[in-house]
Amino acid sequence: MQNYTEQYSALWDRCSTGLPDFPKSYNDEEKLQKELVLDQFLKLIKSFRKERSKRKLLAGFDKRLFLERTREFLRDGLDFTESQLEMMFSDELIEVTRTFVRQARAFDADLSFHDIFQACRNVWIMNGLQLIMGIPMQLTDSIFAYSMLYPYSDNIIDDPNISGFEKMVFSKRFRDRLSGIKLEASTKTEIAIFRLVEMIEEQYSRVDFPEVFESLLGIHEAQTRSLYLIHDSDSMSYREVLKICLTKGGASVVADGYLVAGRLTEAQRYFLFGYGAYLQLLDDIQDVEEDQNTGLMTVFSKEHRLAPLDDKVNKTYWFGEQIMKSLEFFDGQHIDLFKSLMRRSMDLFIAEAIAQNPDAYSEIYKATFELSSPFHFSYIRKRKEHFMQYNGFLLTAIEEIAFVENLRTRHPKVVLKE
Repeated sequence: MQNYTEQYSALWDRCSTGLPDFPKSYNDEEKLQKELVLDQFLKLIKSFRKERSKRKLLAGFDKRLFLERTREFLRDGLDFTESQLEMMFSDELIEVTRTFVRQARAFDADLSFHDIFQACRNVWIMNGLQLIMGIPMQLTDSIFAYSMLYPYSDNIIDDPNISGFEKMVFSKRFRDRLSGIKLEASTKTEIAIFRLVEMIEEQYSRVDFPEVFESLLGIHEAQTRSLYLIHDSDSMSYREVLKICLTKGGASVVADGYLVAGRLTEAQRYFLFGYGAYLQLLDDIQDVEEDQNTGLMTVFSKEHRLAPLDDKVNKTYWFGEQIMKSLEFFDGQHIDLFKSLMRRSMDLFIAEAIAQNPDAYSEIYKATFELSSPFHFSYIRKRKEHFMQYNGFLLTAIEEIAFVENLRTRHPKVVLKE
């Protein structure tokens, strides 16, 4: 991991700070038209969620109708192509999503829908890896278990009511269990975590697939080191912060790859580390304001409010472009389509992040990026209040696919305002 971190931090240094190549621009009339499309989609979400508050399950017809309307929004509002939508709305992916939500509910009925949806996002990343690796898209026990592990561990690490000492004890016991040591669970959370590790062990023998468990220890170590971004942030250099962020993201997706395939080539590991690092940088762009307020240092929050983030966001764009070139290491189907889907999704993701944090960017930069956005930035800020915090328009739309399987009659944490 250290070698990959050095290589990708050097790649980051080489990346241009020039503006991205925007594939399309939108005039005011086009933006207003697409904003009407989104307004209609918001009304649809409200309507369906009200219906779900009255009964446990939507009828099959209602589910199909909602999926059809969601697909129309992604096409007419966000300009995804029919080929991209075929991939996003494949029967296999929808079935995996529904199965995952049902299994998560069965595994722990007390999990919030927010936790389940966050875990589901990792399932989708792993489904994408199945696609580019030529592996049938399905929800395996290991994919389920790995995606569920981190809502539990993150909730402990992020809980201000749990002392630093207790977190250290938990981290040590979690690492011991990942190492293969059999421990007696002492809390409800440990019972869940140890069972999830056991599910991975049942699919992958520690003797035959040692790299699987080495990758799990790798992400655990990277996440533990990332705690320095809070506790020692004042004494850390920009270079140290960059490397910790790259390692955390990279190690996570390398583990994804091992849990999908069992074994990886060196070239595949190299791509997966870079892909994970790129996704981490994108998350940090999106969360820059929150990270700044909580004292979490990232490449972006460390200098937030000191200078515009224009150049760093541009670097992230070109960093991602370099990463996607490494997809040639895989022999699955639809590589070019997968690449185009990622590019479109990330373009929207970055534009929304800039719109939501206007004080972090120069006026000319915001104006330039707004040209490539299907919505006015002022409109995005206004409508964003209707969504779960930090959940963009694209994810809010996709979230509904999972939401229809949320069988509880109580209101989940993620609700649209009336």
